[in-house]
Amino acid sequence: MKKMNLLLPLSDIVLISIIFMGGFWVRHSLLADVMGSDFRLSIYHYFLTGLVLGSVQVAFMAVFEVYKREFGLGMIEEIAGIIRGALMAVLFTLATTFITRQLFFSRFVLFFSFPASALLISLWHSQFRRLRSITGSPSRVLILGYSDQAHQLGSFMENRAQVNYKIVNYLDPITPEEEISAMIKDEAIDELVIADHSLPSEKLSAVILVCEKLGVHYKIQADVFSLVSLTARVAHMGGTTLIESVPAPLSGWGLVLKRALDIILSSIFIVFLAPVFLFTAIAIVVNSGFPVFYKQTRLGKRNKPFKMLKFRSMHVGAHREKAALAHKNESKGPLFKIKNDPRLTGAGRVIRRWSIDELPQLFNVLSGKMSLVGPRPPLPEEVEEYSRRDFKRLHTIPGVTGVWQISGRSNLGFDEMVKLDLYYVDNWSIWMDLAILMLTPSVVIEGSGAY
Repeated sequence: MKKMNLLLPLSDIVLISIIFMGGFWVRHSLLADVMGSDFRLSIYHYFLTGLVLGSVQVAFMAVFEVYKREFGLGMIEEIAGIIRGALMAVLFTLATTFITRQLFFSRFVLFFSFPASALLISLWHSQFRRLRSITGSPSRVLILGYSDQAHQLGSFMENRAQVNYKIVNYLDPITPEEEISAMIKDEAIDELVIADHSLPSEKLSAVILVCEKLGVHYKIQADVFSLVSLTARVAHMGGTTLIESVPAPLSGWGLVLKRALDIILSSIFIVFLAPVFLFTAIAIVVNSGFPVFYKQTRLGKRNKPFKMLKFRSMHVGAHREKAALAHKNESKGPLFKIKNDPRLTGAGRVIRRWSIDELPQLFNVLSGKMSLVGPRPPLPEEVEEYSRRDFKRLHTIPGVTGVWQISGRSNLGFDEMVKLDLYYVDNWSIWMDLAILMLTPSVVIEGSGAY
């Protein structure tokens, strides 16, 4: 594992250096006629600068925990750290060269390396982790718990976690410690997950002691949904472990920054996607007539209703047929999803496949009713079935895309969607939003869960 951990940052330095040299080639070859010649430094000095920039960026990414073993939201948090590290490396290099008055290389090359390295390093990390999961030996896991939550966690660990896990078995929580110890030895268990909230403290302590004696890593599934505060964290006081509430990250200047990003990016997207809007409108009219848009009442922040815009993908009056199709619902909980919905028009199936029907929501973003990134805006009838825990999704403004949309969309159940959204609400950062926006196009192209 140590060799693999060292290999990734070293390969990142090499890749960033190559990207920096790519910027040199673009500036001094492709754009030489437009921007003029600038050869104050040789290609050798540019290469050395690229190595320095790569080392600085890798150092920042290490600070932002890009190289840790696993993340709560998988690639989303990893890419967020990569974007943050790439930007900080560029700003650090600019500040250093400005102070020392040593800025002899093209600033275009430096700025080129930020988006290029953020994108390519993210792609490389994705492939690296995939390769490691295929070639490396899986971490053998024993789960202490029989509940639905325990099995959901095990399914996530085997199918969607970044680390290659193999669930060996699920044990009854009342299993004696001697039997747990014997199974850990016999099955060569690497990690024990305690996924039962009803274990008395004495039993929990005894199981942890078994793990510590055998040198086995352990995790304890916390009953975090019993908390009513917006966010909480583990704190220590005098040797006592406490759970304390902290302010929500998406407040104050965080809200201002998020709103500014929404206005700037949604305006740019609307301008560049204008031809797509036009062709889609023509296709809808030709296929099934007017109206082009469909306005649907959704609930936004603090349970306030608003009209969400979509390109119409179903025939007129389709919403009134929902009750008659309830028996075909393929989703659990309040969600209503049918893979081959008979209400879809011919053009509707195409625009649903490529998520084009969602594009008019950019106008909802511009008006402040939605954000580019956030939880899926629920229907009023869905919210009627919400539990106290589920209402926490409505503490922030809904989004056009979000964690749910890039994690499987309709392939995920309602409980999984809620967990992902709550994690987003509690751990929001502008870097996480940028990472989700970066991942969204690839998910749309893949088309998984788009129905």
